[in-house]
Amino acid sequence: MVHVRRLVAVDLSGLGPKIIIPEFVLAVLGAPALGVLTLRQSTSVEGAVFGVALIGIGVNYVPMLIHAIDLVRRSAVDATVADQSPDRRALYAKYRRQSLWLVVPFVVAVAALSQMRRS
Repeated sequence: MVHVRRLVAVDLSGLGPKIIIPEFVLAVLGAPALGVLTLRQSTSVEGAVFGVALIGIGVNYVPMLIHAIDLVRRSAVDATVADQSPDRRALYAKYRRQSLWLVVPFVVAVAALSQMRRS
């Protein structure tokens, strides 16, 4: 399963907060807005499912945004990925695969809640 905080830290270390935080804000606001718009305009079950999926994808980005802001404020990005592989290419490849969970509605949000309870 995806480790949400580390996934965010890897994104931040690779692309930086000037790209990642606006990306997450856009996903948190944009995907649910498109989902609601789709639900309102939908006349089919498939359209409704797609609208809910968009909302779920946006919800996945909420904990990502929270972690990104926290990591940047604490200047803890490097410390969070320090215990990972020293080979940056392998590290990025591992978390690139894990980032595919973001397109599964609500999964990353549930994983983040579970991880917050354990810590």
